[in-house]
Amino acid sequence: MKIKEVVGIAFIENNKLLIVQSRKSSKTNSYTFIGGGVEDGETLLEAAKREVSEEIHSGFTINDDELELVFESVEQAASNPNLTIRMHVFLAHKKINVPLIPNEEILIYHWYDLAENYNVSNSIRNFLDFAIENGIIEKHNLLK
Repeated sequence: MKIKEVVGIAFIENNKLLIVQSRKSSKTNSYTFIGGGVEDGETLLEAAKREVSEEIHSGFTINDDELELVFESVEQAASNPNLTIRMHVFLAHKKINVPLIPNEEILIYHWYDLAENYNVSNSIRNFLDFAIENGIIEKHNLLK
C-alpha cells in the first residue's frame, strides 16, 4: 500500500483553529487544514511553506522558524477515502495578517471553535485531541 506524504499547517488564534474547505474536500463536505501533498524532491518544511503561500495568497509567507512540526498520523484522506496519507502537522507561530479571500483552490476559510459542529477531517480531529492534551488549545469551550 502506497502512503502519500501530506502536510497540514495549524494556525491557532484566540483558541480557534483555521480550517478550510477546498475544492477537493468539498466533494466529501469536509474541512481540512491549510496544506496538501509533498511534491517529489521537496522537504516537509518546503511543502508546508509552499502550501501556505498557495492557499492563503495575498502575499502572506511564513519562514522556517515560524513552523514547528508537532504531530504526525496515518489515516484516510478527507478528499478520497481510498487514499492513505501520512499527515505531518506543523504549528504556525505567526498570525495571519492578510484577508482570507476564497480563491480557485479554497472555497471557505473558517476559524473553528471546538464547540462548533463541523465535518472536520480525521487529521483535524486527531490533531485537536493532541493539542488539547498538550495545552496548545484549551478545552474549556468544548460543549460536553
